[in-house]
Amino acid sequence: MNHVARNDDKPPYSRIFIVCSKQYREHDLRPFFEKYGEIEDMYLPRDRNTGETRGIAYIKYAKTSSAATAIEELHMTTLLDNHKPIKVMVASDKNDYQSNSYDKYRRLFIKVPKTMTEKEIRQYFSSYGKVESVRLQRDKLTDESKGFAYVNFTTFSETAKAFEQCDKTYKAIFATPKDELKRPRNSLEGLDCYSSNSNLTKSHVYADHGHHVNDEFNKDYLTLISKTKEQDFDTVSVKCTPPVLQKHLERLFNIVPGMIEFKYTMDQGNRVCRASVTYDSQKAAAYSVETINNFEYPSGEVISVKPDISPLTKATSTLNNIVNNIKNSVDGNPNLLQLADAIAQASSLIKTATIGRKSPIDDKDDGFCNVCLPPIKPLASSNCRVAQRCFLVFRPHPPPMAALMNAFCRFGGLIEITTYPNKNFAFAKYDSVKSAQEAIKTLNGATLCGVNLKVLEAEEKNTKEKMCVDDDDDIERKRMKLNNKD
Repeated sequence: MNHVARNDDKPPYSRIFIVCSKQYREHDLRPFFEKYGEIEDMYLPRDRNTGETRGIAYIKYAKTSSAATAIEELHMTTLLDNHKPIKVMVASDKNDYQSNSYDKYRRLFIKVPKTMTEKEIRQYFSSYGKVESVRLQRDKLTDESKGFAYVNFTTFSETAKAFEQCDKTYKAIFATPKDELKRPRNSLEGLDCYSSNSNLTKSHVYADHGHHVNDEFNKDYLTLISKTKEQDFDTVSVKCTPPVLQKHLERLFNIVPGMIEFKYTMDQGNRVCRASVTYDSQKAAAYSVETINNFEYPSGEVISVKPDISPLTKATSTLNNIVNNIKNSVDGNPNLLQLADAIAQASSLIKTATIGRKSPIDDKDDGFCNVCLPPIKPLASSNCRVAQRCFLVFRPHPPPMAALMNAFCRFGGLIEITTYPNKNFAFAKYDSVKSAQEAIKTLNGATLCGVNLKVLEAEEKNTKEKMCVDDDDDIERKRMKLNNKD
């Protein structure tokens, strides 16, 4: 029997966990449990050293109602003589937040026509069992129905029966208790279903229950986000060590409603991945930092989330305000003092963003460079005469330009770095031989953002030829041909 299936929770809550005597074997348990429905899989874990059963078992049913009935009928009962009563419960991950809450198995979330009343809902669902309560969601301002409701039953089996047999137009799903949505600040326990060692599946949160799970989840998150203090950023910088696949990381950050852009890079050499995540509001970005920072998957991957505050972003915002002010002036409502202040502020921000700005690459990260580097120094003027060039070779691919500028500007006098599309080499130009030699001495053989560097002195022709060549716009193409021949 394929025991991999024991981790599959489709339909929801159809897998049960049994605590029993170590003397129990599969042939002892099966007759008692198969009477409640089709068993897809049964698994009794064994001790790796002794080979004995560990006194626990997992049973996966084809239907949720089968699992529910088995729990209600067999929990704390004695199956065989001279044995203690067994415990039967829904199988869940050990980190499942408040997994002992029985209410989660007795409440359905349903879609209903906006004209349907609570009395009509109760009348319909009473055919599946005793309905404790019906709560129709209404608009706070108009008191009109929003078109969905919660139905509470008295038992798990009644809820499961309604879940399976009610009309498909209701799109019934098991509702997540509010307490489970109020996660601790530094964790998202319900999301560990994406880790490699978790027993939970995506159906705990996502579309295995239908897309209305996302609607309900987003509704609660939007409430939490609205209470978050607005910050001065809408983009966050993410680092995860060891790395996880893009799809898993993207799904994690998509839990916070409003994600509009997700940029991902992986550095296999340094076992780290990074991402830049942009949201449609500053509150959503702030909430992602507050909630996901320091989140750790059960398999050990730790996520660091920090605000990504860019001077260019501030400048863009200010320039937008300038445009609006100009429009107001044209409309006959001039405010020249305000306009002048906005222009001055934008100029300052643009200057900060474009001259001597900090690199978006975090040079304090362990994966930035494996050698000690001096502090960042300002770039030399583009009009400076080139005293010496460095020839850079990258393996397996070029690092980001921001990382190159960050590293090579630290020796002073860096004029520019010239790269070429689809090529693994570049030229760094310095205004002094000393700076170029320091760069060669320090960075030759180093690793930058997971990329191996080779930094050599670029070959130059004699002085007369050099004076002519330096003014030749085609110099780099000629150098490429020369080096390709070598």
